[in-house]
Amino acid sequence: MKTEKSTRNTQHQKAVLELLKNSGKALTADEIRAGLIKKINKTTVYRMLERFSDAGKVHFVTGQDGKAYYALCENCKGDHSNTLHNHLHFQCENCGEVECLPEKVQLPTLGDYEIHETQFLIIGICKKCK
Repeated sequence: MKTEKSTRNTQHQKAVLELLKNSGKALTADEIRAGLIKKINKTTVYRMLERFSDAGKVHFVTGQDGKAYYALCENCKGDHSNTLHNHLHFQCENCGEVECLPEKVQLPTLGDYEIHETQFLIIGICKKCK
């Protein structure tokens, strides 16, 4: 039997995933909160994003401004390797938008080092602002 709280959380989770799916860009937790019809508190959004990241549903990159930008995963494995995103991210210096780029990066073999996370951010001017 579902409680009202678990049903509400499921609705919020679906809304956040749908917002990320339809955004076409990576979003901060504040942008996600602002884009939701039913408002939820910031801590709940961060917890949700952390669970989504752990489950391989979303990934994040740290922008030039130090904020985490979240995007829906398309090819995540759903295990610990979900943080090894070998694609580029682009942040516009003008509008600040962050987006995932389709270009893949070949990760190096580092001998005795074990890679747990990668972040690739290119900073410049996007095609809309150019």
